[in-house]
Amino acid sequence: MLTSSKRIAAYLVVSSSLSGFPRAALADVAACVKAHASGQREEKAGRLKAASELFASCVSENGCPDAIRSECAEFYEASKHNLPTLIFAVLDEQGADLIQVRVFAEEQLLTESLDGRPIAVDPGRHHFKFELATGQILESDVLVHEGEKNRIVRVREKPGPNEPTQPATASSGDSGGQRVLPPSFWIASSVSAAAFGSFGAFALLGHGKQSTLDACSPSCSSSQRADFEAMRRDYLVADISLGVAVASAGVATWLFFRSDGSGRAEQHAATSPWSRVRVTPLVSPRGAGLVLDASAF
Repeated sequence: MLTSSKRIAAYLVVSSSLSGFPRAALADVAACVKAHASGQREEKAGRLKAASELFASCVSENGCPDAIRSECAEFYEASKHNLPTLIFAVLDEQGADLIQVRVFAEEQLLTESLDGRPIAVDPGRHHFKFELATGQILESDVLVHEGEKNRIVRVREKPGPNEPTQPATASSGDSGGQRVLPPSFWIASSVSAAAFGSFGAFALLGHGKQSTLDACSPSCSSSQRADFEAMRRDYLVADISLGVAVASAGVATWLFFRSDGSGRAEQHAATSPWSRVRVTPLVSPRGAGLVLDASAF
């Protein structure tokens, strides 16, 4: 039983020894043998698409010996079976399929438009480029496996420069049950906490001075008059701080219950005229108060 290479050599020797053999027939045999050998080399190199085309040409050669044509047919079926195919899909921003898209693989044009039919590519890593009718270029890196059939490679059109982008975790208004509080809630909470701290500090200072004055009352000297004024100032600052703390805590509570997880309370507050009034608590050793800034009116 002759091997494939020995059969090819035998056909060439016999063909060349026949003086009356037509030159066209000899050329057909040579082309058939060349396609047979080249197809096997391409297949071993992983270029199954080129190998499949070479084996197909070998089968179609009219002057190809039957034994070689038979082997080419077997090789063709095997390479066709192992040759991967991909189906490309490009979606617009609404999720509809785009048709007028040119697809490139490593700068080689695969198709001028998309029709939903599979396209054969060699196995391995590929860099695909999609050229849209608008001029936008989309890219995707894909590892294609040998024997993979009708794998869908899908990309989506990017938003235009003047169109708002959709967040990656966008949903139909559902925040997964987790409440999202507006920034104003945290500001009001921070002011309330700071005011409560100020109230506690100045109340303790005033109480300490009051204890000293109670010890000397009613015969306190005139030099202790300054302690009396300091005590009154400390208690005044403590009272104002307590008022600011309670008011800020009330605002924070209102914002907490008004927020529905989507920041609507923040949006409502932004449209209210009072949102243009800024309230700043002012606390110092000499006194305390609130600063109202209504310059936006």
